[in-house]
Amino acid sequence: MAATLKQIADRVGVHPSTVSRVLTGRNENFSVGETLRARIIDTAKEMNYVANELARGLRLQKSHTIGIVVPDILNPLYAGLVRSIEKENTNERYSFLICNTDEDQEKEINHIAMLRNKRMDGLLIVPVQKKMDHIKALWTDNYPFVLILRRFEKLATNAVVMENAQDAYKAVEHLIKLGHRRIGFVRGRQTSYEIQGREQGYRSALAAYHIAVDPHWIVGNGCSAKDGYSAATELIRQSSMPSALLVSENVIIVGVLEALFEAGLSIPYDVSVVSFADMTFSPFFSTALTTISMPIDQIGKESMQILMKQIATPTRHLARVKTLSGHFIVRKSTHKAFGS
Repeated sequence: MAATLKQIADRVGVHPSTVSRVLTGRNENFSVGETLRARIIDTAKEMNYVANELARGLRLQKSHTIGIVVPDILNPLYAGLVRSIEKENTNERYSFLICNTDEDQEKEINHIAMLRNKRMDGLLIVPVQKKMDHIKALWTDNYPFVLILRRFEKLATNAVVMENAQDAYKAVEHLIKLGHRRIGFVRGRQTSYEIQGREQGYRSALAAYHIAVDPHWIVGNGCSAKDGYSAATELIRQSSMPSALLVSENVIIVGVLEALFEAGLSIPYDVSVVSFADMTFSPFFSTALTTISMPIDQIGKESMQILMKQIATPTRHLARVKTLSGHFIVRKSTHKAFGS
């Protein structure tokens, strides 16, 4: 059973208020010698003292809890993101409350309202991005939060995002250098900051190599495996389909591969494939996937560091934006174009 402040005070031979000040770090015109401080801390450890964070939180108006809002915790990308955030909670100072939006704007609005009512110390949000008034309200109210992977161009906020256009450019350039000229793009939701950047990079790479963009080869507007299957099927049914594909998201790729396999197309000999967001199982598909790997651990680390600074100074509009680059991993799903 955990000890109380009084029990620790009795063993050390001091008043409970002295123990409280040492263990909570509150000095308030009250000095304690280093020897006595060390005795109190060592005794607290020996007696398995556990700080009452709820009571302390009520006193300091802190909950010691951070809300995390993601589209789908079952998506390996977001599961990895949450794990990386937890890793940054090195001293286990915070607990986390995780909410899934399923890319539903109303769910996101309701989740954020609920988290605010529960007095979260701060929020980490992968936003749906169909509306931004509720996000703007957080900023206006000086509520500590960080947007992750997606941000609003017209709203200055704390954010950690990827170099989506640059990463997509590198992927398309890789395909072009393999001799591909008919390159398709399977995108996710068109309103997403990530997807808009990736489409921009796709178009820029083609333009840089004087390759015309065929609008029929830009397909899809969803983020599920089913959406990927439908988009790839649309390409397959065309009279002339691309010899290479850039796929915008990690879940979409599952449906794309299924559609290609069902059509009897060989990867990479009939069609080369590059996908965003490397997953732990990407190397273990029947044809190991060439991917743009996202630095998930660094994303979690940067997000937590920015949020901690915002929590420490909630009345300051910091507007820190950290942009990270992906890592291009070449595996067996890309190959020289036939005849090149």
